[in-house]
Amino acid sequence: MNYFTGIDLGGTSAKIGLVDPQGRVLDSTVQKIDATAGFAEIAGAISDALGKLVKGQRGRRPAAIGIGSPGFVDAESGILIGGAENIPCLRGKSLTRFLEDEFRVPVSADNDATCAAAGELKFGSGRHFQDFVLLTIGTGIGGGLVQNGKVYRGSRGFAAEMGHMCVSPRGRWCNCGSQGCLEQYASAPAIQRLYLEKRRKRGLLAGGTNADVREIFKLAEKKKDTCAVDTVEEAALYIAQALGILINVLNPQACILGGGVSQAGETLLGPVRRSITDFSWPTMREGVEVLAAELANNAGLLGAAAGAMDRYGDEV
Repeated sequence: MNYFTGIDLGGTSAKIGLVDPQGRVLDSTVQKIDATAGFAEIAGAISDALGKLVKGQRGRRPAAIGIGSPGFVDAESGILIGGAENIPCLRGKSLTRFLEDEFRVPVSADNDATCAAAGELKFGSGRHFQDFVLLTIGTGIGGGLVQNGKVYRGSRGFAAEMGHMCVSPRGRWCNCGSQGCLEQYASAPAIQRLYLEKRRKRGLLAGGTNADVREIFKLAEKKKDTCAVDTVEEAALYIAQALGILINVLNPQACILGGGVSQAGETLLGPVRRSITDFSWPTMREGVEVLAAELANNAGLLGAAAGAMDRYGDEV
């Protein structure tokens, strides 16, 4: 039986797993990453960790390897062009070529949110749809796009940077260099900042200085903290604005919310659904489902493996 490898790269660790074609994780490990180390050290550590997993499969090599990485990855060379400041040594380097030389199998690399879309399409909420958009909401906001049952990557593999859609033309400056990006209003840090701002303005800062995003959503769900309720409603409004634009432009069957913030479930999805009517043409919006991603903690790993299956599944 063929199996595939998924590698989910982060700033402090890489999740590595062996995945069968049905999406079952056969074995996995987490390799710590020192972001200050050099490329050879990090790539070597990932290769060694994967090699140990492969030995556990009686030495059978994976059919292909998929890598999910923050930032912009060149589709042809696998070189990380930019946008991954938390792992600076990878910029200008190709982990795909390194692993191809080590394991002698095809290796693909994609932006991590693009991988998440591939994972949801193959194994998660997206498997019921041919056309959907995915927002991954966490420390930042990423996006993935599926059209006609295929992940859409754009001309150079950079498509669907939905977190950098402008939702406020003279709004907050973003680290991408633009103003008013969705990421500045609905990411986890943005939600936390907005909540604390509301508490300060209302003279309620005491006791709220350490609230994390999960706690904010819990407070909003219980409806006992008006600052939390108003914060979630405001973030949901910006998400709905972005999704409304995407609905009008792309005519999808579904809008899927993934990433850590999406684990708030109906506390977030409810106000997004209510507000989306204000930002989309009724005919375009009709029948569009707004739902949570399903892959949760394994989203990155499964998504990277699904990306490899998407690119190379017919060849192996």
